[in-house]
Amino acid sequence: MISLRPSTREELVIFDQMDRQNHASNFVTQIGIETHQKYYDDPNITYLSIENSRGGYSGYFVLVVEPDSASVEFRRILIDQNKRGVGQDAITEMENYCRKEFGVKRIWLDVYEDNAIGRHIYGKIGYQQFKEELEEGRKLLFYEKAL
Repeated sequence: MISLRPSTREELVIFDQMDRQNHASNFVTQIGIETHQKYYDDPNITYLSIENSRGGYSGYFVLVVEPDSASVEFRRILIDQNKRGVGQDAITEMENYCRKEFGVKRIWLDVYEDNAIGRHIYGKIGYQQFKEELEEGRKLLFYEKAL
């Protein structure tokens, strides 16, 4: 069982460490603690901590609320390499959080084409691709889901 809660500024150090785990390096940009702090201070960006039933960290989300479009950009999910297997449940909880807290009608995300696991999970839970772009020689796929 997992739960979500708004993250604290002090947790950003833990999230930065998670970003540097081997399994994450191909799929998330290493943004560093300063960028995490800048994002955290932005009123349109929400960090959510993913916790397991024992209160330990399983990972985190970064969400960007787009007030004019009734959408949320699902910018990042990172699951600790020792807590894998909770991503799908965490995304479902995040969608519920977005409905309740932000009242949005749509969530969108981008994922690299070579992230087969991420693409599989997003497709499995109802996200549909709506465009693609090249970013630094890698194909970036954009997915969305109506809530």
